Amino acid sequence: NLKLEKSLASFSTPNRLVVSYVLDIPVGKGRKYLANANGLVQGVLGGWGVQGVTTVQDGFPLHFGTNVNNTNSYGGGSRPNVIAGCQKSISGSAQSRLAEWFNTSCFTAPPSFTFGDEGRTDPNLRGAGIANWDFSAFKNFPIAPENRVNLQFRAEFFNLFNRVQFQFPNQTQGNPAFGTVTQQANLPRLVQFALRVNF
Repeated sequence: NLKLEKSLASFSTPNRLVVSYVLDIPVGKGRKYLANANGLVQGVLGGWGVQGVTTVQDGFPLHFGTNVNNTNSYGGGSRPNVIAGCQKSISGSAQSRLAEWFNTSCFTAPPSFTFGDEGRTDPNLRGAGIANWDFSAFKNFPIAPENRVNLQFRAEFFNLFNRVQFQFPNQTQGNPAFGTVTQQANLPRLVQFALRVNF
């Protein structure tokens, strides 16, 4: 049934927002604030800046299969059948749906030598979205006249708020883990420090 092949791309995401920013804090010598402060204040408060990247997006559509090849065809198992009128989606937060990301009772194995009626991807069921913040704070120490050469100290935070991004749920009808999320897609918070010379 070629109509079932017409579907969303597996990488379709209708909403994606990426915000990238750099802020050089205007404090210290030659800046708007405290330009004439004493050397101690200049050394402590001057030369700071922050930057980061924030990414927020919807999850990708799910694509289902079965754990049997009941058509004796090449290319792996077929897709499941969907019970007409069954509500496939489950409301709630990602954390509350890890054991059942969608209504697994809506899917059944197709009879032998038939193809299931589930589409190539399901437009109504998606994996977990992304909400990630990468952030860094830095301080410049001038080591040459007119700030021509700076030593920069950086503290960098990847996944600043230590948010878990979940992998796809199991999408193979007939698998004991069908509908469950068992893996994390991203890394926990990572902090690193760096020294660099800018010239």
